[in-house]
Amino acid sequence: MLSKREKFLEAVPVWAEGRSLEMNLSLVFSVKAEFKPGKKYELALTASSVYMAFIDGRFLSMGPARCGHGFYRVDRLEPDPFGNAEGGNGPVYKEIEIVVAGYNVNSFAYLDMPAFLCAELTEDGSVIAATAPESRACCCASGGSKTAPFSARVYVERIQKIQRYSFQRAFSEAYDLRRGAKDAGNVKLAVAEAGVFLERGVPAADHSIERPVSVLCRGRAERRTIKPEERIVNRYICDPRDTFKCYPLSELEACTAWEAQGITTEPVSVDQVPFGPAVIGGGEFAVIDMGAEYTGMIGLEIDAEAEAEIYVMESELLTGGMPDGVDFHRLGDVDLVKWTVPAGAHSLLSFEPYSFRYAKIVVFGGAVDVREFYVRRYSFKKIEKAAPERLSPKLKRIYDAAVETFRQNAVDIYMDCPSRERAGWLCDSYFTSRTEKCLTGESLVERNFLENFLLPDRFDFLPEGMLPMCYPSDHNDHMFIPSWAMFYVLELKEYFDRTGDAELVAFARPKVYGLIDYFERFINEFGLLEKLESWVFVEWSRANQLVQDVNFPQNFVYSRMLIDAGKLYSDNGLIARGEQMLRTAAAMSFTGRFFCDNAYRRGDRLVLSGECTECCQYYAFYFGAADEQTHPELFDIMVNEFGPDRQARGAYPEVAPANAFIGNYLRLDWLMRTGRKDKVLDNIEGYFYSMAERTGTLWELMQDVASCNHGFASHVAVWLCEND
Repeated sequence: MLSKREKFLEAVPVWAEGRSLEMNLSLVFSVKAEFKPGKKYELALTASSVYMAFIDGRFLSMGPARCGHGFYRVDRLEPDPFGNAEGGNGPVYKEIEIVVAGYNVNSFAYLDMPAFLCAELTEDGSVIAATAPESRACCCASGGSKTAPFSARVYVERIQKIQRYSFQRAFSEAYDLRRGAKDAGNVKLAVAEAGVFLERGVPAADHSIERPVSVLCRGRAERRTIKPEERIVNRYICDPRDTFKCYPLSELEACTAWEAQGITTEPVSVDQVPFGPAVIGGGEFAVIDMGAEYTGMIGLEIDAEAEAEIYVMESELLTGGMPDGVDFHRLGDVDLVKWTVPAGAHSLLSFEPYSFRYAKIVVFGGAVDVREFYVRRYSFKKIEKAAPERLSPKLKRIYDAAVETFRQNAVDIYMDCPSRERAGWLCDSYFTSRTEKCLTGESLVERNFLENFLLPDRFDFLPEGMLPMCYPSDHNDHMFIPSWAMFYVLELKEYFDRTGDAELVAFARPKVYGLIDYFERFINEFGLLEKLESWVFVEWSRANQLVQDVNFPQNFVYSRMLIDAGKLYSDNGLIARGEQMLRTAAAMSFTGRFFCDNAYRRGDRLVLSGECTECCQYYAFYFGAADEQTHPELFDIMVNEFGPDRQARGAYPEVAPANAFIGNYLRLDWLMRTGRKDKVLDNIEGYFYSMAERTGTLWELMQDVASCNHGFASHVAVWLCEND
């Protein structure tokens, strides 16, 4: 373990007695404290799964930074109880409120660990409020201690029994504000199971506000109850099974996915106007445009003339070119939040972050005056590194999109996307880690990210020695990607080259050698990996259908992994093995013109499939199986004939095209390595300008059918800076 251990002076982890394993239970912890001018206050806290903290209703922060199984990172906040308006002329009493969600389901976004909160407020280093079980809290309240205890109630406003948001994330959000504290009552707090507390290790998140730029359209809305056979069914989000935890359909208080599926809208006014306060009547809707994609919590300031139901549906893109084409189910998840509110003024804020450019606000019941709509960011801090001056306007726009993509995908770990999954995927991180170093000069997020994989002694549901394909996450279905574990070692080697952090490398040694031991069982008589198990992934293209029996891209990566591991640990035997594997794979896969993706087992022989994808060629050149001297003709084809416009020109139709991840990224990085910077700039504009123009972020695929905000894509900023 490398991160510094954290200790609480008095606080202990607590939760509602007997309910720490309950799914989607949210509690509100609160305490009133006296704040005095000239004193320094700190709120230290951590939780499972996630918290949101306020002082007198004013947002403070969200967290904690995610960590490995049995480990929790501690945030240290400095609440300003006075603010500029109050001036701090005398003591004031303020209420600290901490909302905590204990999800207790397997997901890619949060770990399935028992719920708790551990928090304490200090004044000049002395504890004045802390979480404690009821027995100690009673003692404190009766004068036995100067430390005020946090009380807690069930957050009854948030509907607990609701469908999952997606296979990869926890629960959808719906609120009934007709309920309140009076309906909940205090809960009895008991000491809760926790683990080892560690320092946060990464910068505090940016929670600044982003506001819409315009209203695209308004119109009428209707709804109906859809029939069971019409229901959207996405990876059993309300169908529990051994490998997936959720509430069954029969127990749901609400299924907003199917409610929203029954809503239809008809635009009446399609004149784009600047966003401003506006009344949305019952049975009406409005679509707003943020101007670009942002990630954060959805906030509204409203006045409801009567009881109303408010649906906020979000999307990265408009579907079908329609001004009301906000498809909340576009990514196969449930991108919407619902609030049911009584008459009156309300400040609404979602608990979870969402990622979108467009939002459709639909109202049923009484009219709602939307005074403000905003996104409260949950992003990496503001990046100070400006775009290189020599970039063209188009390339500068791409650079800005790359920076924004990084910020939204690196708040505490490296994520694939801030929407559907919020998951810490390997291989994606191999690229995103370079972006962090380029844009910030540091590797703080990377250190946390890599360390998280090293903290648990073992990973449930995975074979001995294998690393999770994404983490912190739970893989109850036993799924993993063999080559993504290889990329952990490749990134570790680059991390060491960037930072010189020998301590982390030494800490990783057992995991690295355990991974090598795992792969030994798949080495065939030729010294190559054969018939790898689970999800053998190359990239999102034809290459992904050519992964058995011997996949050469996988062998190219593994050869590099052995070489890098040998260099990290001064193991010449591993280096020699890696170099021999590379030579064998290169010789066996080359057809005379292209590298073949795979070979099939035919008795004691391996027979090439004959299929050669563009992606496979990039793997070969990127990982050293070929270069300009060994394969000059193919080298020239790759540089001058492949690229963004190859399909449009109809060149080499027999070679299946590559996609963004990871083929095109290997291409661009390889071109940079060969010194062809002008070619890289030309390719970058061809690949990415339309993405930057449409969402202000960079995408998962070259097509708009998947996430439009993916962490690895931020690596474009690295190439643009290297071209300066």
